[in-house]
Amino acid sequence: MWEGLDIKEIVEMAKDPYPSIKEWAERSGKKVVGSTFADAPEEVIYAFGLLPVTIMGTTKPLKRAPSHLPDNACSLARSNLELVLSYAGDVFHGFVLPQVCDTTQHLSDIWRINLPGKYVESYLAPRQVDRPSARYWVKKELERLIDSLSNWTGMKINDGELVRSIAIHNENKALLKELYELKKKNPSSLTNKELFSMIKLSQQVDKEEFNRSLRRIRDTIKPRGDSDGFTDIVLAGITCDPPEIYDLFDEIKLNVVGDTLLIGTRYIQGMVPEGGNPIDALTERHFKRGFFSPIHDDVFKNFEEMKTIYRETGAKAIVYVHIEFCESQEYDLPDLKKMIKKEGIPMHVLDTEYQTLSLSHVRTRLQAFFESLKGV
Repeated sequence: MWEGLDIKEIVEMAKDPYPSIKEWAERSGKKVVGSTFADAPEEVIYAFGLLPVTIMGTTKPLKRAPSHLPDNACSLARSNLELVLSYAGDVFHGFVLPQVCDTTQHLSDIWRINLPGKYVESYLAPRQVDRPSARYWVKKELERLIDSLSNWTGMKINDGELVRSIAIHNENKALLKELYELKKKNPSSLTNKELFSMIKLSQQVDKEEFNRSLRRIRDTIKPRGDSDGFTDIVLAGITCDPPEIYDLFDEIKLNVVGDTLLIGTRYIQGMVPEGGNPIDALTERHFKRGFFSPIHDDVFKNFEEMKTIYRETGAKAIVYVHIEFCESQEYDLPDLKKMIKKEGIPMHVLDTEYQTLSLSHVRTRLQAFFESLKGV
């Protein structure tokens, strides 16, 4: 189902992958396990013959979530809950829910109460990864999740199945990295929307199938026009939604040459060391990914990463996507803006939420920012 897709089909499917996920599950007889951001070990879920699907919100209207979460709760959290309660609940057989902030910690109970009969398990990775106990904690949490999935599925997995799953997921990330590098060097070969649609869909479909599509795209991709006139930028934040924001970037001829997104470079960084004990390798992976504000070892890491990417890529500016009412971003942003300004780096903060109906105001401000940048 996902092995023969071209770029246009990937972009279309990434808008709403759930009908194809449901069809795949019915055809294969396998179960679908959803997880919210961030860092649920999808390799473990996949090793059980399950399909791990990262839940990334919906742009459809909120109907039921407001009765469970206040209007000033994180836009992503409300959107994820709405997706499962109103639009795609029948797609999922179970959920593994990472608890990475206060909102997601409270949400896990809301999901359990409102999704009776479905498997719901929390994943409690440490948020302060510089503590001496952090590695022990991650390993034990991985083992606990494996036991929980074993009890639910009635299956046991061995190291060989984990190793195979890790190899498939690593190939997926390696292919995405190659495509990203191709786009950086020649922005006319892929649009921003095409690249990030591939990264997004990779987190929601069967990777063994999807890797075949990515291999073919990598091998046949060619420039489609003149790559001059593009402005290189760094995209920062957690996610970039609604996806029409990428259309604005493409319209203004912005070329994303680096990012800190969970649906971006931070996902690609999640390759697991191959060889040796797979549980130990999965444990180590947790400490090698880039910054995500609820999971950190250095409060200045976000600033340092953004500055480093900006300098190394030669980008002209940073665009920071701020999800409305995201508490971790609310904490980070004031200090981050101050430090970035002190470095003399141009940064535009793009405020958005998942139910944004019109992007006209976003377009106007984005165009004004880059026009002023050209003037400088």
